[in-house]
Amino acid sequence: MVMKKALSRSPIRALTMALAMALALAPGWPAAWADQAGRVTPVVKVVRQTAPAVVNISAKGRASIRPFRSGDENIDRFFEEFFGPMEREHSSLGSGVIIDGAKGLIVTNSHVVSRASQIMVQLADNRRFAAKVLGADPDGDLALLRIEAPGPLPQVRLGDSDQLMIGESVIAIGNPFGLSHTVTSGVVSALHRKVKAGQGKWLDDLIQTDASINPGNSGGPLLNADGEVIGVNTAIYANAQGIGFAIPVNRLKRIVSDLARHGEVIPAWLGLKLQDLNPALAAHFGLKQARGVLVREVSPQSPAAQAGFKRGELILAMQERPLEDTSDYLARLRGVSVGQMVSIQVLSGGRTVTRQVLAKAFPLERAMEEAWRRLGFRVREMRQEDAVRHRARPGSAVVISQLRPDSRALDIGLRPGDLVRQVGETPTPNLAVFQREIAKHRLLNRITILVQRGPASQFITLGQ
Repeated sequence: MVMKKALSRSPIRALTMALAMALALAPGWPAAWADQAGRVTPVVKVVRQTAPAVVNISAKGRASIRPFRSGDENIDRFFEEFFGPMEREHSSLGSGVIIDGAKGLIVTNSHVVSRASQIMVQLADNRRFAAKVLGADPDGDLALLRIEAPGPLPQVRLGDSDQLMIGESVIAIGNPFGLSHTVTSGVVSALHRKVKAGQGKWLDDLIQTDASINPGNSGGPLLNADGEVIGVNTAIYANAQGIGFAIPVNRLKRIVSDLARHGEVIPAWLGLKLQDLNPALAAHFGLKQARGVLVREVSPQSPAAQAGFKRGELILAMQERPLEDTSDYLARLRGVSVGQMVSIQVLSGGRTVTRQVLAKAFPLERAMEEAWRRLGFRVREMRQEDAVRHRARPGSAVVISQLRPDSRALDIGLRPGDLVRQVGETPTPNLAVFQREIAKHRLLNRITILVQRGPASQFITLGQ
């Protein structure tokens, strides 16, 4: 009897094994088996959830080049004026991420689409769309694009970079070297890093990660284990491995809000001019280390003046985070929105007090004086005779009207009547745009402008 029962069960056991083998060979079984075997890790889940919203961006454009570099400014200018301006076609590849699928809004790095005349976006499903730049912030290295798709697109969720922990897991998705949707993972290595991004230009308050980031990853998302975007990949150390950087998503939120509403970033203004501490000043304030910034000047009728700031006070912290130096202060200020209340801790009269300052938009009427102080010249609107003299298109530039006697602009040979076609990466066809760009760039140590005389154009960097 026992033997009969065992014999009766053996066909059932054999049938079960046969079905298991058939399912193992069937399409779709590997994914199910992976779930059962625990191979669907948090990284796999994040990639499945977010990869459809990561896009490949290709940009093409033309840029002016300087064909002769002798080291002598006068000789170089002679050759440019003799041979005329030269241009070269350039292209770039990068990544982006869809933050609003209904509106087709995509975030990427500004340098990916800089000076591009044609931008194409390829989605994860291989569909391609022409993209339009809604606005760009070269100083923050972020740009907002829009594509017109026939239906809603996948999108990501934005996290909170203020809650990041050193050591927590992160995932980067992008298109390094044109290899679409490459995934790397690592940890948050450090926070609040400062990285040089060009001559006289720095990117501040970055997230450092050891998730592999290569050329082409720029503009792609850095994600946490919950699948939220906590940063936008932007930079690498060319001679190092395992060191990459991302722009915190909280700064992205502020910049994208301005770009979507105004097409540009509206610079916040507190009205403080500051200087770094040296060991002697630190000792004067009873500090063991030279940390913090000293108030050198308070602009009249500014938000800081209204909040009671005075010359000679020491700022210790901003938004409840200690300040290291003036570059640290400027980095924090770039993350402040107009209308935001800013908390600043001050050492005044031997007491530590906290003041609340309401950030306002930088008053454009101050921009001309800022240009006079920082750049060493004033400008006026372009006239018809200016266009004829320089063989330029009417309404394509502003004109230098006056040079400050002790300025570097005068020393390097700029003259009244020269055209200023660009501040940073933005064309300046009139005074209003020039003023806005000076307001945006006023926090940088140095400002690059594009100057034209006759047919020759040249980029010049000025400031302290």
